[in-house]
Amino acid sequence: MNMNPAQSEPPGQSSKDAIKRRYDVERSCIRCHERKVRCDRANPCSNCLRAKIPCRYPGPERAKRRSQKQPSAKTDQFGPRLAMLERAIATLTQQASSGDRDRLAHTVTSPSTASTGQTPPENTTNTHASHGSPNEGLLVKEGTSTRYMDESLFMQLLEKESELRSAIDSPTSSDASMRASSSFDGLISKPQGSIDITSLYPSIGQARQLWQIYLNNVDALVKILHVPSIQPVIFATINKPKEAPADMNALIFAIFFAAVTTLGSEETQMILGSSRHSAVEAYRRGLEVSLHRASFLDSPTLHSIQAMAIYLMCSRHHNGRSGSAWSLNGMLIRAAQWMGLHRDGAQFDISPLTCEIRRRLWFEILAADGRAAEDHALSSSGFNGYTDTKMPLNLDDRDLTPDMKEMPVSKASWTEMTLFLVVTEMNLAMQRVARLSAAVQNEHERLSNLEQFLERSKSRIQVQYMQYCDPNLPLQKATLCLCHVFLGKLEVFVRHQYHRGLSPEESAAQMKEETLVLACETIDFGNELKTAELLSNFQWLFATFRQYHLLTYTLWHLCIQPGTAYADQAWETVHYTFRLEENPNWPHPGVKWNVLCKLRDKAYNIRSAYLAARMNQPVPQPFGAPPVDVDQPSNFLDLDFDMLGDLGSICFPNWGSTDIWSMGPFE
Repeated sequence: MNMNPAQSEPPGQSSKDAIKRRYDVERSCIRCHERKVRCDRANPCSNCLRAKIPCRYPGPERAKRRSQKQPSAKTDQFGPRLAMLERAIATLTQQASSGDRDRLAHTVTSPSTASTGQTPPENTTNTHASHGSPNEGLLVKEGTSTRYMDESLFMQLLEKESELRSAIDSPTSSDASMRASSSFDGLISKPQGSIDITSLYPSIGQARQLWQIYLNNVDALVKILHVPSIQPVIFATINKPKEAPADMNALIFAIFFAAVTTLGSEETQMILGSSRHSAVEAYRRGLEVSLHRASFLDSPTLHSIQAMAIYLMCSRHHNGRSGSAWSLNGMLIRAAQWMGLHRDGAQFDISPLTCEIRRRLWFEILAADGRAAEDHALSSSGFNGYTDTKMPLNLDDRDLTPDMKEMPVSKASWTEMTLFLVVTEMNLAMQRVARLSAAVQNEHERLSNLEQFLERSKSRIQVQYMQYCDPNLPLQKATLCLCHVFLGKLEVFVRHQYHRGLSPEESAAQMKEETLVLACETIDFGNELKTAELLSNFQWLFATFRQYHLLTYTLWHLCIQPGTAYADQAWETVHYTFRLEENPNWPHPGVKWNVLCKLRDKAYNIRSAYLAARMNQPVPQPFGAPPVDVDQPSNFLDLDFDMLGDLGSICFPNWGSTDIWSMGPFE
């Protein structure tokens, strides 16, 4: 129904006067001007007619706009900024109205837009608007406490199925081993009693052995220390710990803690003459006391932050279920910001060596925080602020000296930093692809950007790092395996984006077996990191790298297509991976593992029911879960998987609104 033109006029204003003012000023109507859309200058204009709202034009009291040919000094200075802000506000308002407040918050704080002055693209389609309200998280009862989760996949699983929710708080067979787990509380509460930290030190000979073990097993993986410059200070502290600063004692105890973490019980007994558990507890206690005496929370130093970073990297091996790593890493990030590690040192009066150490330390803290978030089913890390810290250089420690004045150039070869840089670059790439997947773009543009970024990432990793790796050398073989794991995970994520918004039938029809093959091959590379004899020195750390995302995708694929030709090989990979993770001598697989166990059981039952249906045989005894009715798929298939949280956002179509048995043969 058309609006009466008279209704759009302000009180006391005739249609003739309104037309005259519009003709004199030649301005768009107020609403079109605010929305930054073209106005046909009719009275009322077509846009206001369609919206069924009053159409008003600026009154005669408003001054004419200044000619762009003769801008004033103020316009030169503030005009572009005001225009940028107006576009940003219009985009944010549109996002908020479509229910996408989580991405709105990210747009406001995005470092890329803050540093470059770019604004989100205009006139784009919000591809997530159809997915409903933003993820608000879920509180799961855990004993007498509660646990918050907002990782979409696990949140939706726990919302739909009570048996999966109860799995969070249920012990597994792997818990029966009573794996060592202890807390870290010396920073919050004052250490009780007067403790002589020298009583916690090993002998000088033992301390030097632990330092060498650290260099072989830990420093080779995580280069946050510059060995040539720190080693003399290390030995001075070992020889006279009472004369050393408290923050240096903290770093020494963190090194001892890390070295023992890499050893087995027999090796620890042989070197230290004590059990591994007692040694770990003694060095943890020494670290707590030293950090307290160093006033870590009030005045952090580079050495105390290094100590905490080393401790948190190794604590995942001991406290797989504990949330302390997440909490302590938040404290560490704040301490790092206190020291300005989130700002690149090159813009300050800092030596090249110190600048490079700060870069290494900052990216290690961010990487550890991302791993802690994934461990505890949280969708984002604890740092979402602005940072301009540059990537560390691809150099050996000997290429940096305390007295150098100019920053050296990265090497186009294998260096001691190569593995560290691979991990850092791929973590950043995964964050980037998660943002691209959630970008406010049309579907074709979003997928095109993801594909282009994937190809650039694969090419860069190959050219910058992989071509220089020799698979016969332990550290370089580990780097190659990590490259395959990261790139495989990235590609599976990108391929699965093509299923977003599809119906179950369309999704099943477009599922490609090569994606399942890629996921399983990538899981195999991850398992090789944990089992290859050549990498035995580093398996203490690789044992904590769990392929939640790839395992979830594999089980999802097997539920949708239980008869795929690759199913038998996929199930071999799944069962082998679960046996590895549930080894009682390995770190606890974490709070998400029980849920994955339930998913495996359900996928196995679907596979068994499918095979029985094809052979016209009774459905076999279920594996760890209620039986699957061939005519009525499990509740598990009724889940509406909107996004997978390990990488940000990924669409899992509705598994249960169609009968998987009526889709025809899968092979």
